[in-house]
Amino acid sequence: LLASLHSGSGISDPTYTFKVKKYVCIDTPYPVSTLYTCKSILRRNAPTLVNVSINVPKIYSNVIIKILLFYKFSTYQPFMITVEGDGCEFIRNPPQYSTEKYVYDVIQETLPELLVPCPTGNRTYNFLWHLEERHTPKNIPPGDYKLQFKLIAPRNSTIFAMDVYVQVRISGIVSSFMTQ
Repeated sequence: LLASLHSGSGISDPTYTFKVKKYVCIDTPYPVSTLYTCKSILRRNAPTLVNVSINVPKIYSNVIIKILLFYKFSTYQPFMITVEGDGCEFIRNPPQYSTEKYVYDVIQETLPELLVPCPTGNRTYNFLWHLEERHTPKNIPPGDYKLQFKLIAPRNSTIFAMDVYVQVRISGIVSSFMTQ
């Protein structure tokens, strides 16, 4: 997924390249669900995809959602986006402002089948997905990022968890001199 991210409109504005390096399902095996497939699919000159198939056999009325963005300094540190709360309430009453609305809008556009009101579960979820260019922040420092997504059932049992590793690089005249 190579995408140009522009910080504004002007001749001197930097251009960024945005690339998803890989998707990794974490904290497996899950105690309350069965992960059948979690595969990162690298494609030349096309977005990196993730193929996930997961069975959630129980029905849940409460699911905690955690979405965190990390920036890599020497290790990954929390950065900009942190969303944590009742996922059922998140779907029942969509947020109107801030980071939560941004996250909700991305999910609504790219994976609307996940925004089913609670109770949820008792089914197998299958999706082929990629993070799209238009869903990335327009002003983001270059570097390495990790986007972490977790769904947690009562008693702190992980239903599903994934890390998305992203690389943002500045491109243009200045960076081409720096790499020579």
